[in-house]
Amino acid sequence: MMNITYREYTIADSETLLELVKEFSQYSKKIDPIQRVQGLSGYAELSVRSMLENVAKHQGKIWLAVDEAKTIGFISGAIWKQTELNRLEIGPHKLGEVLDLYITEAYREKGIGTTMLEMMEEYFKKSGCDSMWVQVFEPNHPARKLYGKFGFIEREIGMLKNL
Repeated sequence: MMNITYREYTIADSETLLELVKEFSQYSKKIDPIQRVQGLSGYAELSVRSMLENVAKHQGKIWLAVDEAKTIGFISGAIWKQTELNRLEIGPHKLGEVLDLYITEAYREKGIGTTMLEMMEEYFKKSGCDSMWVQVFEPNHPARKLYGKFGFIEREIGMLKNL
């Protein structure tokens, strides 16, 4: 039986977060139909450093999902300062972005991702955000389904052609 708890990331969790980011990278590599995702040596470390910097600089948060003593997922988010170009394009707003959301495979589709999205949404609302953004890898159909059920709509679509 699962006993999932949620808590804020601390510096003591850095190795655990790194291992989850490595898992996330391998998952992305596995589902990539054109095998462009490589997850080369040093990628996960740089990804974690970038995440921590964005969280520190942009009013961000990281929460961990824990089953007993095992960390089984995380969500990170940041609140971006609106650029002048963006303000002129769409009007004033305050955007919270989910930077990453990852749940280990054995724990997926058990409501953990939804709970973590709810936590991040509540944080963004309390911080004055009026919208929430997430980017998702197109082949990650379970994540796209989760975000759709949570109320996200497709807004921008990037396309790639190998040459």
